[in-house]
Amino acid sequence: MPSFDSLFVGTHDTTPFMPSSHDPWLVALSIFLAIFASTMALQVAGVARETANYFYKQVALASGSMALGCGVWAMHFVGMLAFELCTPVSYDYSQTLLSMLPSLGASWVTLWILSRPSITTSQLVIGGVLVGGGIAAMHYSGMAAMRMAPSLRYDVVWFLISAAVAVSLAILALWIRFGLARTNNNWHGVIAGGVVMGFAIAGMHYTGMMAARFVGTPVTDGTMASSSATFISLAVALISVALTILVLAVNTLLRYRQLLAQMRASESRLRAIVDTAADGLVTMDSRGNIVSINPSAEALFGWRGDELVGRNGEILLHGEYGASYNDLLRQYLAGGSSQVLGMGREVVGRRKDGSLVPIRLAIGEVKIRNQQSLFVAFITDISERKGMEKTLRDREQQYRSLILNIPGAVYRCLPESPWQTLFMSEQVETLTGWRAEEFMDGQVSQAALIHPDDIERVTQEVRAAFSQGLSFVVEYRLMHRDGNIRWIWGSGTAVTDADGKLEWVDGMMLDISERRVMEEDLRDAKTRAEEAAAAKGAFLANMSHEIRTPMNAIIGFTELLLGGHLEVQQRRHLGTVRHSARSLLGLLNDILDTAKLEKGAFELDVIDFSLLELCRQITASLRLSAESKGLQLALDYHPALSPFFKGDPLRIQQIITNLLGNAIKFTDRGWVRLEVLSSHGQVNIRVSDTGVGIAADRLDRIFAPFAQADASMSRRFGGTGLGTTIARQLTELMGGQIQVESQVGVGSVFQVLLPLEAGKPVIERPVMTQQPLPTLRILVADDVPQNLELLSLALSKAGHRVTTARDGAEAVTLFLADSFDVVLMDVQMPGTDGLEATRQIRRAEMQRGVPATPIIALTASVMEEDRRAAREAGMDGFTPKPVELPRLLNEIAQVVGVVFERHAENPLTRPAEQPNLAIDWTRGLELWGDSHAFEQTLRRFCDEYGDVSALFTPMLDRSEFTEGSMRVHRLRGAAANLMLPRVAAVALVLEQAFRSRDEVGVRTAIDGLTTEIAAVRAASALHHHDTPIATGGIDRPGLVRHCMEALNALRHGELVESALQAIELGLEGLGRTETLARLHASLAGFDLVDATLIIEALLKELEPETAEDGYASA
Repeated sequence: MPSFDSLFVGTHDTTPFMPSSHDPWLVALSIFLAIFASTMALQVAGVARETANYFYKQVALASGSMALGCGVWAMHFVGMLAFELCTPVSYDYSQTLLSMLPSLGASWVTLWILSRPSITTSQLVIGGVLVGGGIAAMHYSGMAAMRMAPSLRYDVVWFLISAAVAVSLAILALWIRFGLARTNNNWHGVIAGGVVMGFAIAGMHYTGMMAARFVGTPVTDGTMASSSATFISLAVALISVALTILVLAVNTLLRYRQLLAQMRASESRLRAIVDTAADGLVTMDSRGNIVSINPSAEALFGWRGDELVGRNGEILLHGEYGASYNDLLRQYLAGGSSQVLGMGREVVGRRKDGSLVPIRLAIGEVKIRNQQSLFVAFITDISERKGMEKTLRDREQQYRSLILNIPGAVYRCLPESPWQTLFMSEQVETLTGWRAEEFMDGQVSQAALIHPDDIERVTQEVRAAFSQGLSFVVEYRLMHRDGNIRWIWGSGTAVTDADGKLEWVDGMMLDISERRVMEEDLRDAKTRAEEAAAAKGAFLANMSHEIRTPMNAIIGFTELLLGGHLEVQQRRHLGTVRHSARSLLGLLNDILDTAKLEKGAFELDVIDFSLLELCRQITASLRLSAESKGLQLALDYHPALSPFFKGDPLRIQQIITNLLGNAIKFTDRGWVRLEVLSSHGQVNIRVSDTGVGIAADRLDRIFAPFAQADASMSRRFGGTGLGTTIARQLTELMGGQIQVESQVGVGSVFQVLLPLEAGKPVIERPVMTQQPLPTLRILVADDVPQNLELLSLALSKAGHRVTTARDGAEAVTLFLADSFDVVLMDVQMPGTDGLEATRQIRRAEMQRGVPATPIIALTASVMEEDRRAAREAGMDGFTPKPVELPRLLNEIAQVVGVVFERHAENPLTRPAEQPNLAIDWTRGLELWGDSHAFEQTLRRFCDEYGDVSALFTPMLDRSEFTEGSMRVHRLRGAAANLMLPRVAAVALVLEQAFRSRDEVGVRTAIDGLTTEIAAVRAASALHHHDTPIATGGIDRPGLVRHCMEALNALRHGELVESALQAIELGLEGLGRTETLARLHASLAGFDLVDATLIIEALLKELEPETAEDGYASA
């Protein structure tokens, strides 16, 4: 291994050095080669840096490294040839070629560093050291290949300087390249870096040559020929330059191919973008002529691209828009005005078919070097947006119009009090007197205007609604700006965000002040209507009571007179009075029924019943009336219809009877038919006739109260017009409907549709027989002696042991002193009444711990509140007065748990109405069971109350109304038990007058009661001496003559009193009381047709042959 002394010159070495020199032209050639190779290498490095293809990049680096390495080696070789030494010099070929390797390595490092997009300081220093070291290694290894006589040594200082020059200049060259690459002119950096790198290579070489010391003796005659060195240097230089250029050309060709591929790819991408762009793109030249157009523009304008190329772009714009853009384009080209560029405008385009389209147009300039600029128009179809804008404008206008026309104000506010307003419609000024702007500016709030008495309620209701996720509706008072109070109907809905937090409230306010006034008026009107209805009901009840009272007297006295010996004319007149009075009572009953139905006080008693049996009974009861007019009455009950239903048979009977009775009344000839069938799951009851019919314009009035088809019907047939009204009201009460079809002169059809449920077969309702109860100990408490006597006698005859008490206190005392099976307790008694006595008995039983004894209430009041009071007091049963013994025994049996033996009774059978006599002998004898006892009790009653005026007038004078009412109550109870209906009725009027402290009413009732008791006394005496009417000795031929005389007169619309009196006497003698009553009713109602039919039927019965002769003569 060479030693230091063999390589470097020592400081004390005195050996002479050989002189040397350089050829300046060859030196310049070597420097050129270094700079040229470095510059080309930097350019190739730039190509490698720009390419993205890995293969191209590696090819560029390898070829550039070879070119630079060869160039550095060539520079060194030419530089060595430029060196002139006074001794022959030769080179070792292998070592000379090996010296090229450091140069190639340094070149590769240089190009690798230069191909990077950026470099750090440490990378720059390391790269410069490697490059400089490679150049130095190449130089000194090449120097070592010299073969000559002198020894080659180096000066240490210059040796180090040469290495420093190589490294520092390499770092500088790299820095310059990367520093100048940031500027816009890339070539400046390439050239500057190449020059510095070339000087780094040459500077290192020639600095190294300065460090070389040739130790030996010069040879004066043996110099090299300079021409040979020059030739070799030029050859090496040319080869190096050619190689470098070849590398550059190859890399340039590769770069071109890469750029061409990139350009084609870029063009493809650009074309794809242009072709697939949603907006239209139109390229124009500087004159405004179209160069190209994308498919979107073709679709937008309806032109093909080849049709538009070369034509001016104004063809795509409507009217003045095209001309203005051409002007703006020319102004821009002339003076650089930019009004046409970079600014989007909304213009109107024109399609190929001439239709217009709104577009947004923006134009951009494309500057091309050394060519005229191109202009690209970006066109967007804004038809849809314009349509949406129009829709939004129209909708906004609609909303604005809607808001302006809403009879109130709409708002948006924050969800918390005081509800700061975000929006308020203008109508709020009408509601509050404050403008909408004042609400939105915060000058006034909704909460501040709500009435202080309502603000807390409104706040609670709003919060409660929002807490449940609901809208609120609230009515409150609002204070107007002018000081008035307005009623507001407010509603609102909370709007929440994605997290469910309340953001605002949208709502509206309506002025309902007028509605509130109307509601107050309606409430007042309702109250007045209810009061009027109550007054109407009270009036009807009072008038019914007031009319019934004299009617009872009229009918009673009429019955009393009819029971005596009268002349024929007197009897006929009294019969007319009785019939008219009963007609008036029937009218009162209908009016009361209508009032109850209108008030809703009617209750249905729904039970299982036989509709078929009901219809049979109705037709049977009306058949005589129909046959008397020569009418055929038929019942057609559909076989497929079940006979049993659930409903109120009494009310259904009332409906059918009214309709069927009207049909018979308004039919003169033909037939009347009752049909019952099923229709859509309902019972269809049809009543049809061949009567007079109803005009079409009168059908709507037929169900109105007191209405008939017309006035002539009322005059001809009579009636109140309430029958169909009650039928309709009862039908609707049952959930059904009633319909009518009629034709004048043909007849009518009434249909009643009832939704009746299917019923069970009717088990015949049992009726109690007079089977005796087990012997019972019965306590009877009543303050009326006649009642006590009646009950004692009736119950004792039934085998019971009876104890009586005259008031409630005595009843309690007797009950505590003895044991009883049942107690009959009058409710209204002086002192301790029945209710208090019952309560005391119940408390005593609880204290003793004994079972409760059954207690039955006895009262003349039958109101529901009286029943309820009796139950609350502890009573077990309830029996109204007048007491009916079978009913009382049934009640006793129920409370003591005894069942009577029973026999079947038709469930639809109703007892006939008893005549309103002064004394009901039939029921009285049935109740008392002993005519002698009954008559004796009647006489005692008449004796006790014979002078009613003397008994009650002093009480009235002393204003003893309570005592008077109690005394009259006792009288009324006794009259009821003695079956004195008229006395009981007048006593009820007197009792009510005492209770209401009506002095005039008391005096009037006292007079009426005096008359009725006198009538009882007379009827009792008359009954005692009454004998049956003789039925023999009738002059039948004479009766026939009187019938014919009466018929002739009736057919001429006249009445013959003598003939009619003779007929009435004959009917009495024959015992035909029913026919006599019908004749009286017909004559009283001036129904001459019915009277004619009755007399004709009687005449046929008496003497058919004579009757036929009579008809012939008539």
